[in-house]
Amino acid sequence: MTIHLIVGNDPRLVSDKVSEITRELIKSMDTKESRSTILETHDAGAPSSELRDNAIRQAVASAETMSLFGEERVVVIREISDATVAELSTLVKYLEQPSDSTHLVVSASGKLAKSVSDALKRAGATVISTEPPQRRQELVTWFSEKFAESDLSIDAAALNDVIDWLGEDQARLPGLIDILVSTFGASKKLTSDDVTPFLGDAGSVKPWDLTDAVDANDSPLALEMLRRMLRSGEFHPLQVMAILHTHYLKLLRLDGPEIHSAADVLTLIGGKSEFQGRKYLTQYRRMGSGDISQAIGLLSRADIDLRGGKDLQEELTMEILVARLCRMGTSNKSSRTSKTSSPKRR
Repeated sequence: MTIHLIVGNDPRLVSDKVSEITRELIKSMDTKESRSTILETHDAGAPSSELRDNAIRQAVASAETMSLFGEERVVVIREISDATVAELSTLVKYLEQPSDSTHLVVSASGKLAKSVSDALKRAGATVISTEPPQRRQELVTWFSEKFAESDLSIDAAALNDVIDWLGEDQARLPGLIDILVSTFGASKKLTSDDVTPFLGDAGSVKPWDLTDAVDANDSPLALEMLRRMLRSGEFHPLQVMAILHTHYLKLLRLDGPEIHSAADVLTLIGGKSEFQGRKYLTQYRRMGSGDISQAIGLLSRADIDLRGGKDLQEELTMEILVARLCRMGTSNKSSRTSKTSSPKRR
């Protein structure tokens, strides 16, 4: 019999994968028993220690007990990362000699204790991560696979629309796919016109999506990223202010020293990514001392306005700030030289 460990940071993606694995296991069984007879689900993420302990003990008892009809069974224990080592001791002992008639599916949205991880590893558990990749091309492949798993066909433009719209909130994808399947079935290749009406509110974005758009002087995109960050409820205006302030402080640290490479940049701003070092070096050379200082001044004034300095709505205050920051560096475009080192402050 199999043991599956489903892990990830987003409980919604983890839960969806648990349901998917459970369906596959039941479908693969050659049995006439009903789903309710061969499947048991227990919640190790219950709010109290007593409930968690009882859930785990009941799950293990079910896993150890052969079905009345002598068939296979599936036992699910959700969110074992919420339980303590003591509460999971029954499960750890079971994993020393798992039942030959039980498929065990456990999930964890947080970090597992080493003793529990080791017990699952020794028992031969298959670990399935639900974390989406970070690189764009890998993310495109990940989304494509999710659509393919549901027998949905989608063209490249529509797929990119979905990726851009959901942002970091990939946990909304299973629900979107369910709606598309029920609406179009599997015979139609979906286009942007088919998908767009079902996208709803845009998902959250990464902080660097905003700073990259500002650095590129792309006001429409920067304002879109700002609104999505604020309206998603995940970022308060003061948090966005802190992100922008940190970004420009890093640029300010480059003002003065002779800088020739990404490695020089990382020495001053911290970090290990050469890609990040090159980005900051390029942006510093493009803006220069004057625009960086002016950007810091704009941030300071906007911070005062957010704290009651002006009678403006918080989102409007941030929109004005971002629009002004997007103009920074444009005056230097025509005067940039081919020098290989950053300009020195005079």
